[in-house]
Amino acid sequence: MKKSGGSHFGFAVILLVAFSAACNSADPTTGATEAAKDSSYIPEGYKKVFSDEFDGASLSLDNWWTRYIYKDGTLDTLNDERQLFRENNNHVMTGTTLQLTARKVPTENKRFQYESGMIRSKMTFKYGYYEARLKMPGGLGVWPAFWLNSDSDENGKTSWPPEIDIIEFVNNGKDDRPDMMHMTAQVKPKKGEPNPWGGQELFRDPDFKKRNYHAPFKFPDDFHVFGLLWDTDDTVTWFVDGKKLFTVSYKWVYANGKDAPNAHVLLNLSIGGQWAGRYGIDDTAFPQALDVDYVRVYQKPDQVKTGKSTIGKDLLGKKDSDVITK
Repeated sequence: MKKSGGSHFGFAVILLVAFSAACNSADPTTGATEAAKDSSYIPEGYKKVFSDEFDGASLSLDNWWTRYIYKDGTLDTLNDERQLFRENNNHVMTGTTLQLTARKVPTENKRFQYESGMIRSKMTFKYGYYEARLKMPGGLGVWPAFWLNSDSDENGKTSWPPEIDIIEFVNNGKDDRPDMMHMTAQVKPKKGEPNPWGGQELFRDPDFKKRNYHAPFKFPDDFHVFGLLWDTDDTVTWFVDGKKLFTVSYKWVYANGKDAPNAHVLLNLSIGGQWAGRYGIDDTAFPQALDVDYVRVYQKPDQVKTGKSTIGKDLLGKKDSDVITK
């Protein structure tokens, strides 16, 4: 996932595509036509198996955790980010949307100077169509994401990869701008063996080459619909505003090739780090928010494979001292 030295969960070999929401998937180098604004894509024959419309007075704790949850505790930050995920009014319900809100906070901690919000689904899935209607934040140094990460295995252990980044948005002011969006499928080949994803475009992070595509609009200006079709033939296809962008082959396996457990759905607003904060963070732009209108998951009746993780605990409303942090 991450441009500057790994993914959400470490250094990796990554399959990277930076795209324009308006590009033609068959030939993205040709003149792009603007995608139909705010359109949804639902594959034929798929039925809704999960949704949160975020139209209640409070965040549903039946649906979401607000940290990265693991057997031995929780994580409230990853990589070299500059925020801690908290519940200090960082999950703002407007009546129609959820705002994952980041703020600069008074602190003597020189690294973690921001608090922000994230959600991770308690329900897990494998295969299906994943969709969210989102509006990006716009400040320099923001890093929102909508992504999939595997559940713990039968022994309560968590490994990485797999990871599918449905979207990542970074505004660092130079390399990554408000008209750009990024999508990745994270892989990590076994040591001493050929890369299992031969034929795909693979780049070793951080010495990779970027292919940058630009939308004819700025993502923070309005809501857009972001989707991912994860099919049983081990292909994943990305969509923006109902338009197909591209398809790649991807197996949901650990680095050793073993099948990984079902996936959680995550949305978060990170701040800073070597990628998003490469050229600084504009403190005057805060607070910033990732606006979430809805999150929905669809599956075919004959491919439904869902579950609910039993590892972890409800955290919303807990004091920070009650939460294990690492």
